[in-house]
Amino acid sequence: MIQKITPNIFRLATKELTQDSFFVWLLLWADQAHSAIDPALNRAAQDFVKLLVGQSGDYKVLNVNAGRQLQNIDLWAEVNDEYFICIEDKTNTGAHSGQLSRYKEFILERYNGKPHILRFVYLKTGNESTATLNLIREQDGYTVIDRKAVLQILNSHQVNNNIFNDFCAYLSALEELTTSYASFDIVNNEMSAAEGFYVELQQLIPEWTDWKYVSNPTGGFLGFWYHWVKAESFELYIQIENRLKSDIRVTIKISGLDLKIETLNQVCSEVRLLGLEYGLDIVRPKKYRLGKTSTLAIVDNAVPQTINHLIDMPQLLLTLQSIQVVLDLYAANTSMN
Repeated sequence: MIQKITPNIFRLATKELTQDSFFVWLLLWADQAHSAIDPALNRAAQDFVKLLVGQSGDYKVLNVNAGRQLQNIDLWAEVNDEYFICIEDKTNTGAHSGQLSRYKEFILERYNGKPHILRFVYLKTGNESTATLNLIREQDGYTVIDRKAVLQILNSHQVNNNIFNDFCAYLSALEELTTSYASFDIVNNEMSAAEGFYVELQQLIPEWTDWKYVSNPTGGFLGFWYHWVKAESFELYIQIENRLKSDIRVTIKISGLDLKIETLNQVCSEVRLLGLEYGLDIVRPKKYRLGKTSTLAIVDNAVPQTINHLIDMPQLLLTLQSIQVVLDLYAANTSMN
């Protein structure tokens, strides 16, 4: 008999507004006035508030007021008449259109002259590139709180409440799927696992990397790119493309103004020869499409699998390092000519 998955409202109501409502509900439960009604839920909510304000376990949470959509700010909370928390709550989307700066400016003006300590939080329960999150920390001045941090707090409490437990189960399932990136088939079929694979690569590659979903007329892909090198009037870089439910491939991209097919053919031939010295099978795509960036070449068999259909991560990293060396050599050779 096939075991049925327990119905979970958060698997059905996946919009960010649903998550917004949960977090406001949880914040309101942190008020000390509710401690006698459900002590376990109150303690979990209070620990969540402490996470948001950056306080330790002995901090007393007495009064909490919270709401949604203050001047388009997703969530807000006032704690003990001491803290005001501005929260941008994200599931699978990212910050856009300068919204974080606008919210910060509005709150700084609104609370000018008030005694509150202001906290700006980017609450992310989906997956996002570490490069993007670092910009949010460094340029926008927001504290990033991710899914793992939220789960660590919520799962540390035994709460007898269906809403609370459904949300914990929903986030836990997402975390489990994200960390299942070892399997090639799962990475190529499940978006969360594909994102988790890229998050892991960002930890393993010791230089700046980035990734996001790229929409295009051919169906789109989850892309990962890094290692730009300047060569003549163009740049080369490495791009991994996960075309979900199709394939995962490693490509060499070329970007520059007024590129011609003849140029791409010549550069590809020269890069291919260099690649042979490092055991790389670098081939032309079936057809060149000129644009701001074009696929110069594809590295065949660059994402190897073990006999158990797991991604051979050590071998993949060695292959990527070889591609980096080839691009560096090509750039160095062109600078000498």
